[in-house]
Amino acid sequence: MSSESVLYRPQHSQFDELLRPEGELREHWRYPMEVLQSMGVSALQKRQQTAKRILRDDGASYSPGDQLNISHTWQLDLLPMILSSGEWENIENALRERAELLNLILADLYGPRTLISNKVIPPGLVFGHPGFLRACDGIRLPGEHQLIFHAADLVRDRSGEWMVIGDRSQAPPGTGYALENRTVLRRVMPSLFRDAHVHRLANFFLQWRRKLAELAGHKDSPLIVYLTRGAYQESSFEDAFLANYLGYPLVQARDLTVRKGALWLESLDGLRRVDVVLRRTDDCHTDPLVSHSSGGLGVPGLLEVVRSGAVAMANPLGSGILENPALAKYMPAIARHFLGRELRLTSVPSWWCGDPADLKYVREHFEKLLIRPCYRSDNNHSVFVGDLAPGQRDALLASVMARPQAYVAQYAVAPSHTAVLDGDKLGSRPMLLRGYTVAAGSSYSVMPGGLTHVGASADTRHIVSHGGGSKDTWILASEPEAQISNIDGEQSRGPEGSLSLPSRVVENLFWFGRYAERAESGLRLTRTIFEELHSIEPLPTEMLTTLLQAVTHITDTYPGFTTEENLQAPEQELLDVVANRARIGSIASNLESILHAADGVKELFSTDMLRLINDIRDGMDYLNRHLARQLQSAPEELFDPLVTTLLALSGLSQESMVRSRAWRFMEMGRRIERALQSLELLRHTLVPGVEADGPISLLKPVLASLESRIVYKRYYRSGYRLEKGLELLLFDHENPRSLAFQLDSLQHHLEALSASDSRLQMGQDRRCLLKAANTLLLSQPSELAQCDVENGRHVQLEALLLAMEEDLKATAQAIADRYFDHTAGPQLLDQGGRLSS
Repeated sequence: MSSESVLYRPQHSQFDELLRPEGELREHWRYPMEVLQSMGVSALQKRQQTAKRILRDDGASYSPGDQLNISHTWQLDLLPMILSSGEWENIENALRERAELLNLILADLYGPRTLISNKVIPPGLVFGHPGFLRACDGIRLPGEHQLIFHAADLVRDRSGEWMVIGDRSQAPPGTGYALENRTVLRRVMPSLFRDAHVHRLANFFLQWRRKLAELAGHKDSPLIVYLTRGAYQESSFEDAFLANYLGYPLVQARDLTVRKGALWLESLDGLRRVDVVLRRTDDCHTDPLVSHSSGGLGVPGLLEVVRSGAVAMANPLGSGILENPALAKYMPAIARHFLGRELRLTSVPSWWCGDPADLKYVREHFEKLLIRPCYRSDNNHSVFVGDLAPGQRDALLASVMARPQAYVAQYAVAPSHTAVLDGDKLGSRPMLLRGYTVAAGSSYSVMPGGLTHVGASADTRHIVSHGGGSKDTWILASEPEAQISNIDGEQSRGPEGSLSLPSRVVENLFWFGRYAERAESGLRLTRTIFEELHSIEPLPTEMLTTLLQAVTHITDTYPGFTTEENLQAPEQELLDVVANRARIGSIASNLESILHAADGVKELFSTDMLRLINDIRDGMDYLNRHLARQLQSAPEELFDPLVTTLLALSGLSQESMVRSRAWRFMEMGRRIERALQSLELLRHTLVPGVEADGPISLLKPVLASLESRIVYKRYYRSGYRLEKGLELLLFDHENPRSLAFQLDSLQHHLEALSASDSRLQMGQDRRCLLKAANTLLLSQPSELAQCDVENGRHVQLEALLLAMEEDLKATAQAIADRYFDHTAGPQLLDQGGRLSS
């Protein structure tokens, strides 16, 4: 064996996934281990780094529940979790059986409630639980399945027995991450994956699509939407990735409205009726009229539309009751009631504190148990009592005694460990397997594998929530499987015209373009000023003051350079305008806005676009780390990578994005913002205090900031003259930085968007733009360059710039009114009858 081999046969009980009790490798691990051993340490480490890079470039990220505004790159261990066919067959059958039982429970609790009338479960277990929504009573989906999609968290104890420690029935997370893990590992280790004959995942997603199509009543072109809470949520990457894979429009609650007894998508083409909602939001965030804990989130009136049968929802509202961990105590009795037999897969031993006998047991064995809230929320977490200090234990026990029905105690299972690649050796981590089922035919289809979570360290007890990692889960087939596409022929996606984008999406694209241009122009201007500060021929003090104050006026970062103090030491203020994320109007704030807008539309971006967006995030971090050290030595050089990335983003959108309406809105945002930034810069630099004749000191940095200085020198060899500068920056239709060029581009995009409009009159957006174009067309550079002797200002130039700015802002507002805003539907009222904020 090679001296650098990392995958030796470990003699350790914690590697029970790999080894038999006698220390021999398990049969299903023999071939994978031989291949991995032959690679050696260095090759495996390189492939692990490749996997990290792919995940980063794909934008695969997650946000912990307590850090929803911070995204972390998803972690994938290079070694897969491999289960033998025999072991998986038992798990698969048990998961299918559990899903069938939970489906019966859900139908019963919102129907005849025989479990309560026959005293199988106590009434308080249901009626006292926030997940039971009385408003959902009697609602049924078409067909025999009420529970469409289900996930179960499984652990294997040290004896090798699998057990369920929890169920997810509202919006089970993780399928998108499982798919991403598989995609990455197939790229990193293609030969091993192919030769190991791993069961593929595509059929599971195909069954999912078919079931949703059934819920739509087999309409020819049903509109099925993927409802998410939006960007910067725990699973925002997964939602975008999965919606793209399944081929459904990704929508948020504000994209939907209830009108005339139906649910509608507020799209670019107006309102489109929705047939099925694939819900990836919890009950409390779906309809604020049903759940008082929603905080106003969700679609008001959605439940009534579901009740009428006008729209189907998967999973249905009210399914959160199945996540009550107290049900684990009663599952054997429930199985006997409905199935007449014991379950194949047992639940972790549990005691519901709402039962007096169970509460007595919990008090006597408190330090040995895991205490879980009956209702999952961001502020309630499971607690291992033994890990708490004495004072914390007393406080937790007091909480349990005060509201016993709200807590469940469980036996603290010590999960088995799995092997992970830990530097140059094998490590051992506790693991949890999340298995998935989806309604199919008369039963359920089980994802062959699922998502394996591993702990952050060998002694991690909260495996999922404490930032460990994940594994691709392999079920080995006896022979190669046939390739299956996730999209069957009947459900294939049509051209863009048949899939209208939500208004929110095009609005995000519009502002993505605006923020990208705003950040780029700000960086260019700041970089130009730094160059002037360090120039061997510095600007006169008056001119430099004008240029510095222009930064404050353009970015709205007041007081900025309107104070004498900052004018005396401009470098520090300039750097703050660049790097202070908390300062509204700063370049860093605009870059953050780019990232936020991108997170709202990432399902539309290519991998290369996502990679550049990640480069912006990395560039911001690099800038903050090095800015203070480079303050005394050409700090403007630190801006170059960010400027280059923003230019690459613009270039990639031009060369790689389809000329769809989505692309046009992004381009319109970019053109409007470039025009406004140029107008602001010219108004605050060339209008005030510039002599009518002679060299124009400020024209040189203005041209540099607008990336037109080289063009000017090539066109005009008679030195810097205001008339010629205005001719290039305002009137030149061939200069991509000129105002005329922006107006031409905007006119082209608005005409293309209006091509299908049957109205005879021109829209307000085109009228405002036409007014701006005519105003510019009727102006003369020679007249604009004339200076008013009395006040030393270019009055005509100022009037033109102000008029153009007003017309362009009106154009932007008209675009928003026409394409982004729709007549408001039902909205939640507070107790005083006012609209809820």
